[in-house]
Amino acid sequence: MNEFLTISPTFYGMSIVPKKYWKDYGFALLTIAGADGDVSDPEMDWLTEDLGQSLKVGTDLIAAWEEFDWENADLGEIFQRLNPNQIANYSKLMLYDAIRMSYADGDFSDKERESVDECARILKVKKETVMAMEALVEMERAADKLRQTIL
Repeated sequence: MNEFLTISPTFYGMSIVPKKYWKDYGFALLTIAGADGDVSDPEMDWLTEDLGQSLKVGTDLIAAWEEFDWENADLGEIFQRLNPNQIANYSKLMLYDAIRMSYADGDFSDKERESVDECARILKVKKETVMAMEALVEMERAADKLRQTIL
């Protein structure tokens, strides 16, 4: 069995990540996006369809994400299992995807933003970097909306 998943090097800047990390990666994203008390259908769809299907993670992993108790999860514990220092830029990718997932329902709430900030603190990512990621996601969303309007 292949222990790695291939991801888009042009999008993420790397091409393979060990499969064992994706389960907890999704758990962390769910915990962050659920900080406002809800993981909305668009947020879950972003995780399972946009991210999960693009990575070809498999139905077993998607089922684990769908069944995960994000309301009682602890980000610190999840990150201990992830050990983000083993993969270059993993911490930044986590934050970027957390912002993207949280925005999937059209609302990046204050509680989700606080959860992203907590995640950044745990992962030792500078606040300025997080602010730049938020701006990037907002620009990407605007570009998507423009593309959909034109096409």
